Amino acid sequence: MFWKYIEKINWRKVIQHFLGMKNKELDIQLVYIGENAFRAEWNWDRYCCHAGVRLEIEILGVEFLAEIYDYRHWNYAEGRFYYDEEPELSWIGYKGYTEIDYWQDIENTAQIYHLDEDYCCRCQAVFMEEKEKNSEESRKREEELYAEFRRRVSFRMQSIDWSLVKYAREPGKRRKKQIRQVKGSMLGIKEWRIERKLPMALAFILLDLYDENDNLISRASDCNKSEEDSTNR
Repeated sequence: MFWKYIEKINWRKVIQHFLGMKNKELDIQLVYIGENAFRAEWNWDRYCCHAGVRLEIEILGVEFLAEIYDYRHWNYAEGRFYYDEEPELSWIGYKGYTEIDYWQDIENTAQIYHLDEDYCCRCQAVFMEEKEKNSEESRKREEELYAEFRRRVSFRMQSIDWSLVKYAREPGKRRKKQIRQVKGSMLGIKEWRIERKLPMALAFILLDLYDENDNLISRASDCNKSEEDSTNR
């Protein structure tokens, strides 16, 4: 009941009114992790999208998480947060937003915020760089790399007897995730009381897999090895 009232509070207005901090969001969570008797971590992210401070405290498996972060995106080309009216390249093509709209908004932003005369030139340089990345040749190369990656994953997965896989762990973490086969190439990943479905290939890439006797069947990094390394294991 208590957390239902907490969730209804408009924390953005609370932060702005009492702390005088604009463009900030507060996220509070209380979840059961079941991994550590005690753990405390904090980090402070700067000069990036959603920069802010994050605090995690786990006591007897129950984790309290609190985070204050800036909800704006970071303009890496300009070295600052985007202004509210300033367009992002990712907007182009979304819900009818055209390239013409983008350049019009760029010019409006320069006028509203009295930006220097090179601002539009820098935006154009970033735009051309992004356009080059998305060229036909670049897309073809990415498709080839992705096909090769999938081939390696498929090759390594053939050696796994999924009926022996009983649980998994994220690399570097101790918390177990129970695994069961569902339909076809889907797995049921159960953590505490919550189960979600995950494709076998994705579980193979992201998780370390173990049998019921705690023997390691496959590491998450195995898909990055060459076929020769894999056959010699």
